[in-house]
Amino acid sequence: MANNNNNNNNNIHGYVAPGWNSVRSVFEQNLAEGLDIGASLCIYHRGQCVVDLYGGWKDIQRKKEPYTSDTLQLVFSVSKGIMAAAIALCVEKGWLDYDIPVAQYWPEFAANGKQNITVSDVLSHRAGLPYVDEQLTLDDVCNWSRMTSLLAAQKPHWEPGTIHGYHAVTSGFLGGELIRRVDPHHRPFGQFVRDEIDNEFYLGVPNDEIEARVALLIKKINTNSTILPPMNSFTEKTLTCNGAFPIESQNMSDSVFNKPQLHRAEIPAANGITNARSLARIYARLIGDINENGQKKQRLISEKTLTRATTNVTPVGEPDRILFGIKSIFAMGGFHIYSDYFKAMGTGVFGHKGLGGSCAFGYPPQKLTFAHVCNHLDFSTPTLDPRTIRLLLAIENILNHKNNSKNNNAHIPNAGTSVQSLQLQLLGIAGVLLVVLVIVLPLTFVLTGIKGNTTLSYSTTIATTLTTITTSTTTLSPYACGNMTFYNNTELGGTDIG
Repeated sequence: MANNNNNNNNNIHGYVAPGWNSVRSVFEQNLAEGLDIGASLCIYHRGQCVVDLYGGWKDIQRKKEPYTSDTLQLVFSVSKGIMAAAIALCVEKGWLDYDIPVAQYWPEFAANGKQNITVSDVLSHRAGLPYVDEQLTLDDVCNWSRMTSLLAAQKPHWEPGTIHGYHAVTSGFLGGELIRRVDPHHRPFGQFVRDEIDNEFYLGVPNDEIEARVALLIKKINTNSTILPPMNSFTEKTLTCNGAFPIESQNMSDSVFNKPQLHRAEIPAANGITNARSLARIYARLIGDINENGQKKQRLISEKTLTRATTNVTPVGEPDRILFGIKSIFAMGGFHIYSDYFKAMGTGVFGHKGLGGSCAFGYPPQKLTFAHVCNHLDFSTPTLDPRTIRLLLAIENILNHKNNSKNNNAHIPNAGTSVQSLQLQLLGIAGVLLVVLVIVLPLTFVLTGIKGNTTLSYSTTIATTLTTITTSTTTLSPYACGNMTFYNNTELGGTDIG
């Protein structure tokens, strides 16, 4: 791979393989325009790491603390994708089966009519357990045994398996406890992931040395605001973990997710701490073997297990019981299926996005994996994050060029055509886009008083995620980047689950 020279203005370092330099240009553009403050980006293609970049700054002042290859970042619900990978590994080893009732592995879970809830029901948000009835504190959520005991005793809030509703926090405790129980060594979930999946993905920061590498979250300040639709009790209790994370501002100087107490806890659905390199590598090893530092690393799971883990189990058009009826799609193994939203890539995309911009996914047809991790949380759009769409279009352009090299007569669509096609494909869901704003709601309630120039609250933060939706065709605003043009995706459809 070619070594990228440092860009002094944006502190960009890393590696880019020949033919992938346009991705670096977009990464630099995001930093130069202030979309990112500090970030890392990694892409694997056909078993090789072709992009591994990091740059910008850990601090809001942007010049004091550089964002380096050692920097770690809390990635919110991107963590759910890694939990899904860990479960898939257990399925591969024969320790778990998606179709078997959870109670077979965790007998106490059968209480209160849960004896028939399957592993797949839990992972695909169909178990009816988005929150527990008992009001909770932050200390409760940071206490693994308390949370798993409460969930084992909890009565489902709807008939399991009949509908899905986003289990914003509880899904991690349910999946993680399953792994702990079937693991022959009964390791805590975070240790299992570091031992078996990737040693740079932390669920529970183990010491002060690792904590010192974590970049604080910084909220992007937006001036637009719109009134939210009302939340019912189901939604509020789910998103606050029944009181553990306050919705209203407490005038704190930092977000709770910037606090070491929460970093040291294991909350598998929400507080993974890592970098883009680790995430892209994990997804690459789900898809196939990789070459790492001259050595071959075998894939984590077989093609058969991957197919099962990424099989959609959400009925067509089924609304989410928790998130205002939006039509999200989840797989048997807990991955979010993005084929309807990442049309720049095509069908087959699986992974998970996180609150504010971080994202990781795999695209098996091209044996491509992508991860972008950032400290600058942007709630300004309920659609695909502008940083993500720019990077995806650069990748698509490269893949089209590579394919054209093999087929000289093949047509290479330009970026503008691709995005306009993406827009047309997504306009069909414009009618529900107003409520899609709540995709960025999960865990935003904890981002009170986040580091920045204003105090983050429910009314000032969540409301800024609304975008006015009309049925008329919207105009795409171009961004120049080298000899390519990319487009603002503010008007495009898509979901951003936190």
